Amino acid sequence: MVKRLLVRAGIGLALAAVARVGIQKLLDANREDDHTYLNPRWDEAPSVDADKDEDEVGLTQLDSIYRAEWQANTYPRSEAERKALEE
Repeated sequence: MVKRLLVRAGIGLALAAVARVGIQKLLDANREDDHTYLNPRWDEAPSVDADKDEDEVGLTQLDSIYRAEWQANTYPRSEAERKALEE
């Protein structure tokens, strides 16, 4: 009777360990998909708007995101524009 109890407890612990490993792999896979904003490939791929906007030619996707943010916050495009705004 004690032997049966120990065998069942061992099987239960083994199943729990397997389930934990499976859940951990699932969580790791989801965690990688959730960080799309921090995708390192964005700094390598060309801008998707390069064929529509000539100012986007030569920019990466990450540069395009930063450019859009700067324009939305009205940052000056060049040193000359910055000096003109100061005057």
